[in-house]
Amino acid sequence: MPDAASPMLRFRVWYGALPRALRLLLTVNVVLTAAWLVLRFVPAVAAPLAEALALQTDASAAFRPWTLLTYAFFNPVGDFWGLVSFAFAMLWLYWLGREYEEVYGSHRLFGLYVLAALVGALAAVLLALAGRPGAYAGAFGPALGLLCAVAAVNPRQEIGLFLIGVVPLKWVAIGFVVLDALLSPNATHLGAAGLGAVFGLAQRRDLDLASWARPLFRPRRARPAPTRAAPARRRSEPPEEAPPRRRRAAPRPKPARGGPSEVDRILDKILEQGYESLTDEERRILDDASRS
Repeated sequence: MPDAASPMLRFRVWYGALPRALRLLLTVNVVLTAAWLVLRFVPAVAAPLAEALALQTDASAAFRPWTLLTYAFFNPVGDFWGLVSFAFAMLWLYWLGREYEEVYGSHRLFGLYVLAALVGALAAVLLALAGRPGAYAGAFGPALGLLCAVAAVNPRQEIGLFLIGVVPLKWVAIGFVVLDALLSPNATHLGAAGLGAVFGLAQRRDLDLASWARPLFRPRRARPAPTRAAPARRRSEPPEEAPPRRRRAAPRPKPARGGPSEVDRILDKILEQGYESLTDEERRILDDASRS
């Protein structure tokens, strides 16, 4: 049984408490990036992997249409700035995506990420048709789209920035888009940012552009426990005598609330039924366990 204060248990509690769409997006991005950091030193594997997942806007892209989406989950970190870009993307996704999903639904966060990736890829393809083909990869574009969407939905929301102070989120989004366009022009980033702004403005008008993703995140129903039917008694048989009363055994002590066994039970429930199935008491136990 793991220790209640062990890092592994704390990670399980944190990971299990993540909303479903955010957990999926973070897992795919981190797993693919970790695999790349290992396989990049094996040229025989790294080159085919990058070719299969990154977006190439030349003529060969017609034979790999899936790269219009997979490039947004593939982060080929190769230098310091690549690591910084990946870290910013994951931090924006976690900080903004968690609250956005909990307020507006899992399907909206997932649909926003996918649509931002596709529109960003379309912008890169249009730029290639104008005579400027290139190669694109990374989650920064969809993360920038999420920032623009949240700023469009809540333009007066404020955020605290280091050495700057509290700034309205809309100015943060505009600042990041302008800096990205000036320092490292990237068609996928600009396309994703534009989609995010349109997505947020449509949401303010009660238009859900991610309604197609709603069936993917329907709440899971708990499986009913199987019941055994009592055997039917024949009419000719005499009624059974009541068995003699037995001394009741002492009840087993229940595990301490918030202990490892209780946390394991809650984590298993999350995996089977989803985080939404937890009661307020179970969510409080998870929160206490992650802070202890």
